[in-house]
Amino acid sequence: MNHSLPQAYEPAGVTGRMITGLLTEEDAAKAVRSLAYVLKDSIAGSAGAGASIINSRGRSESVGATDTVVLQADKLQYGLGQGPCLSAWSEQRPIIIQDTQEETRWPLWTAAVAELPLRSVLSAPLTTGGKHIGALKVYSRLPLAFDDNSVFLIERLATPAAALLGHIRDREAAQRMSGQLAEALANRDMISKAQGMLMERMNVNSQEALDVLLARSRGESTPLHEVARNVLQEATGE
Repeated sequence: MNHSLPQAYEPAGVTGRMITGLLTEEDAAKAVRSLAYVLKDSIAGSAGAGASIINSRGRSESVGATDTVVLQADKLQYGLGQGPCLSAWSEQRPIIIQDTQEETRWPLWTAAVAELPLRSVLSAPLTTGGKHIGALKVYSRLPLAFDDNSVFLIERLATPAAALLGHIRDREAAQRMSGQLAEALANRDMISKAQGMLMERMNVNSQEALDVLLARSRGESTPLHEVARNVLQEATGE
């Protein structure tokens, strides 16, 4: 494979632009979109680009799509459970489709995108810290739009992209966990207050007060913290 790239394909320059763009963006979605535009602008024949990732909730989603066709084609892959980006993701290797009208590897997906302005696809896996977090992809309206140099470039870009996208995903997961922890602590505090109120009103100990709350929770098919909230509201007349 010939890796002698034209000046416009120079990986070092493109990677530098990508990292700078991502690090200076305040919003993660804007940062990923900046990455997608760098990829689209750096590969000749590109009509749209973006990334498919597993978000912090473990679901597949498209991020940073530059064009509507990217979202449409991605949505069909997720719905059908097949397609070049999902294969690049699962097989951990770059996938290239030279012409969707002649491609036979993903028959359901190629049939579904027949009405879209999409003929060529190039996708590469995003892996960081041993985790398979998604795939980077470029779509084209023209057949035979991508070559060996295109594959080489997207692989070079995928390494720093994966690190940055992985950081975003981990940060979102940490924020979500922090929010869940705060909610759990708030619920625990509410239950403790409800127990104390019942202990005073019913002249019972802590375990007996908890048993009252649990019995009401089971009887009403309501989460324990909701029962505790209702008890406190009833006591204050709210």
